[in-house]
This record gives sequence, C-alpha cells and structure tokens, in this order.
Amino acid sequence: MIFQFFKLGGEIIDNYTTSNSAVKIIPANCQHIGKRKNQEDAFALSDFSDREAIVNNGLLAVVADGMGGLSCGDEASLKAVQVFMREYCRKENGDPINDALWRALKVANTAVFDLAFDGIEEKELGTTLIAAVIDKDKLYWVSAGDSRIYLFREENLQQLTRDHIYGNHLQLDVASGRISQKEADNHPERSHLTSYLGLMELPETDQCAQPLPLQNKDVVILSTDGLYDTLSESEIIATLKKESDNPAEELVKEALARNKKYQDNITVVTLSFFDS
Repeated sequence: MIFQFFKLGGEIIDNYTTSNSAVKIIPANCQHIGKRKNQEDAFALSDFSDREAIVNNGLLAVVADGMGGLSCGDEASLKAVQVFMREYCRKENGDPINDALWRALKVANTAVFDLAFDGIEEKELGTTLIAAVIDKDKLYWVSAGDSRIYLFREENLQQLTRDHIYGNHLQLDVASGRISQKEADNHPERSHLTSYLGLMELPETDQCAQPLPLQNKDVVILSTDGLYDTLSESEIIATLKKESDNPAEELVKEALARNKKYQDNITVVTLSFFDS
C-alpha cells in the first residue's frame, strides 16, 4: 500500500493571528493510486515556510482530478494545479481573495485548454479543480467539476460545493414532469461532467458569495470522487470523529479498506482549524 504525501500531515502553521485572537491551522494530506494504472489526481498547498505570504494571502489548498476518459488526465491535473497556485500567489496585498481565486481559475482553465494543442496531435483533455483559502478565521473557495469541498463541524458534514454533472439537469426535468425520478436515476449519462477545466469557456463554476466564518475544531476537506464514491457521508463522519493527527490519511485508509474492485485514484487534503 503506497501513500503519497505532498507534505507530511500535522505540520502546524503557528503565530498566524487574527485581529482578535491567535488561530492555528493544521494541514494534512494523502493520495493513493487506487486500482488504476495512472495517478491522474494532483494537489498542492501553500509554502508553509513563507509566513508573510500566508499572513497576507491566507493558506491555499488546491486539488484537481484529471478526466480518465480523456487523454493525458495526469498532465491536465498537474498543469491546472501548477498554474492555479502560481496565479493565486501573484495576488497583491489588498486584492479581494474571491477575485484572486476566480482569476486563478480562469487562467488555469486557459492553460489546460492550450495544453491540448501543445504537440503534434491535438488532444482532448480536462480536469476538475477545487481550491480553498483560509484567511485568518474565514474560508473562501472556488470549484469546477465534481471534486468536493466539505466542512466538518460538530460531527456534521456539509458539502459546500455543487457537483457539475448532468444529473442536475435531469433533476430539473423531473421537477418539470418531463421524466420520472426512476428515469433520472438510471440515466447512463447522469454522472457525466457538465463543467471542467480544459474548455474554451467554463460553463459552470461555484464560488462562495461571502467568506464562511470558521469555528474552533472545524475541518475543511478537499477530495476527489475516489473518496466519496467509496465512502458514504456517515462513514466519512465516523472516520473524522476519530480525531487523528492526519485525518486525510485516515479517510484514504478507510476507503481502501473497502477493497473496491475498480477503486479510483483518491486524493484528500484536510485543513483543521483551531481558534485558540
């Protein structure tokens, strides 16, 4: 069983203060190839050693899931993460975080789109992308695709992002009476992505309208679908309630323990927040 870590879980960013009180963020991460031939997920975190950048721009986590049905999913996800991180880190002091996240998403989308023409033959490729920033005691996020950001608070799990899948359009058809719920549930294209990086324009994105105030012991979870397609929300909650030093690793281990026949790549990043 091979786990991959961008940085070791449990590394503490201390002396990171708000105007009222000190806060502490403990990032953790874990990635596994599952039972696939290639690792098509990519992720990154802010440079913990650059305290000035974190104080000015917050702590950034990015996760991308290259689309396995298209070519070069690993290239697409890696390019998306690299470009997004680079663009967000160009944020000037005083620039709104939401604006910086949106700008980084658009630039990353263009970079992935251009990647398709980088070579002799045109390639069809794409990737999901989610990004979260904790600045002082506030959470900001942006997403395209079906990778998810959750908030774990007081033993409850809330999905903050919306999956950009055809199933959403099918549910509208159900509501209008055009098709039945059974037809929607069994539609062969229900899980197909309706938005992802690599298109000329992004048809659907999600972003927090207002930053979300965090509370003591909140955990922000970023994950690819390899996690939530394997573990139910109740199983994710039960794992997080264990309060491990590396909740990301515990979630990946729990998913792998199911021994799913076609287990997808799994990537999980957690940001544990403490206000004292």
